[in-house]
Amino acid sequence: MYTLKDAQMMPSSSDVAGATFMAAGSSAPELFTSVMGVFAVKNDVGVGTIVGSAVFNLCCIIGGTALFTPIVLVIDWKPITRDSVFYLIAILMMITSLRDGEVDLLESSLLICAYAGYVVFMYHNQTAMEVFGRCVGEDGRQLNDEENKKDEEGEEEEEEQDSPIAQAIARPLFLMFEATIPNCSLERNKGRHLTTFFMSVLWIGILSYFMVTWASKLGCIWGIHPAVMGITVLAAGTSVPDAIGSLLVARDGHGDMAVSNAIGSNVFDILLGLGLPWLFSNAIFGVSVPVDATGIVPFTIILLSTLAMIYGATFLGGFRLTKPLGAFFFTLYFAFVAWALLREFGKLPEWMGA
Repeated sequence: MYTLKDAQMMPSSSDVAGATFMAAGSSAPELFTSVMGVFAVKNDVGVGTIVGSAVFNLCCIIGGTALFTPIVLVIDWKPITRDSVFYLIAILMMITSLRDGEVDLLESSLLICAYAGYVVFMYHNQTAMEVFGRCVGEDGRQLNDEENKKDEEGEEEEEEQDSPIAQAIARPLFLMFEATIPNCSLERNKGRHLTTFFMSVLWIGILSYFMVTWASKLGCIWGIHPAVMGITVLAAGTSVPDAIGSLLVARDGHGDMAVSNAIGSNVFDILLGLGLPWLFSNAIFGVSVPVDATGIVPFTIILLSTLAMIYGATFLGGFRLTKPLGAFFFTLYFAFVAWALLREFGKLPEWMGA
């Protein structure tokens, strides 16, 4: 991300970069998972993955940023408020599209248009944030990422060595990656940043295909609904790039970028990750895409309540990402996973969404 930024291919504002370019790149697994769910395995694994990933991104990525960053990150309230509002709009649009158990061409097109509007807003983000700040009596000054940076001079990072077995398993993949993805740190590959980015996304798509197929088969063997497999196993797996990206930038003191990546990824996942495969299916087959809407009410409550609790807790904490706050966010995620599994196996009372 920093290489792209230095090459002037990414927005200069760190929170905008996190919410758009970084979110889109790290959310590629969710997009490809949704595509596989619509066109390959033809079930609701994509919807389940994106719902589960949305909860994972908010709880575990922001929580992990708070827990595993050696400093207390102070974030600007305006970017997180902006991203939360767009995420709320995305949730409401998704629920509206799913309410009748099928998604038609108009509904999928509206999701795509909404994401286009989100990108346009981000293009004018600086002006919008200044106006927003003046409306609430601020001078519009953005938090300087440098204020959050930790002086790491003299510190050496210890690289963990993988076990020989892990290296042997991963070696074929590394060889394929080295052969197809330009290493921009080498002098001969300077200026090939976009090629590296899109080749990485392509590989994510290929690996996502196998991950979705195997997870669906595993769910059939265990008798678990595809949506639940998406909410738990696939959601955590596809969110790994988001988590790694946010933690890396957070350790450099870019708290706004880390949080905007987590929430911006959810906006991307819902509006484009669901909207694009549905739009292609509508256009290619000429019929609405059937979806399982039986769990729409509890999932709606979970998505909205998770957003409210994450934003509310951050607000009450003075927009400081502390370790107790991170632990609270992780607790929310584990409670969500427990609820999803208990609901699938019929162990919940009716009032809890059974």
